[in-house]
Amino acid sequence: MVDPESPDALSGGDQADDLLTRAVAEALVAGMSWAQIAAQLGVPPPTGPDHAAVTDQEWQETIVTQENARAPRLNDQT
Repeated sequence: MVDPESPDALSGGDQADDLLTRAVAEALVAGMSWAQIAAQLGVPPPTGPDHAAVTDQEWQETIVTQENARAPRLNDQT
């Protein structure tokens, strides 16, 4: 267990980021697609100009945007 007073201790937001990063990495290793990961996180599909197939890059950017928008709301609850 990490001593909360140590310089290596993570803040609540950093811990959440670390957990999310690990969960996404594990999901990718398990063969999940970015679309499946986004669905698990409750992230709506990105919209494109012509509703063409969504690329992995677009899913990644949408997930990051959604999680960044969610982070301040979660911090306000603590």
